[in-house]
Amino acid sequence: MKMKSGISFKKSTLFGICFAVFIIAFAAVPVQAQQTTVNLNTPELVKGNTVYATVEIINVTNLDAGQFDLSFNSSVLKVVNIENGSIEGTTIPVKWRSIDADTVRVIFNLKGVNGISGSGQLAKTGFEVIGDGDGDLLISNGLLGNIEANQINTDWGVTAATDMPESTPGFEVMFALMGLIAVLGLIRLNRKL
Repeated sequence: MKMKSGISFKKSTLFGICFAVFIIAFAAVPVQAQQTTVNLNTPELVKGNTVYATVEIINVTNLDAGQFDLSFNSSVLKVVNIENGSIEGTTIPVKWRSIDADTVRVIFNLKGVNGISGSGQLAKTGFEVIGDGDGDLLISNGLLGNIEANQINTDWGVTAATDMPESTPGFEVMFALMGLIAVLGLIRLNRKL
């Protein structure tokens, strides 16, 4: 009887240790905020057509204001209009002006809004395709500000899925590893007894 009691005590102790390691591992893993990303989604260019390029934003928090430049090949593209964007149903009211023949600056300020969070579009730009060749459409000089007038850390200019940073393993991987360690520990203990 004492032997069974000792085995049960060892199993309980091992289980408790594995559980404690599991809790400590989760407490030690810092919570990562999702990166705010701005993408320029460019259309196929067909001479004689009007095409729209969208400036998309992903995972922004408490956005209040911002600006960015769109540069392009003015012998191929001519800006027709820049339309307001929308994030989670809130309109992003844009204003724009030409910097030079190949660049426009887009600015916005969300007056009366206590910051907007989520994903959507900052702006939609209409271009008339007036020539043949590459449009050389790029986004640059981007700056986003939050409701506390601080700059939002942003990854600008990602244009393809291959440019996206690889994600790091999250808590799911840690959970699986800790569970595996606990199971292996219990199996090893049963074999010794």
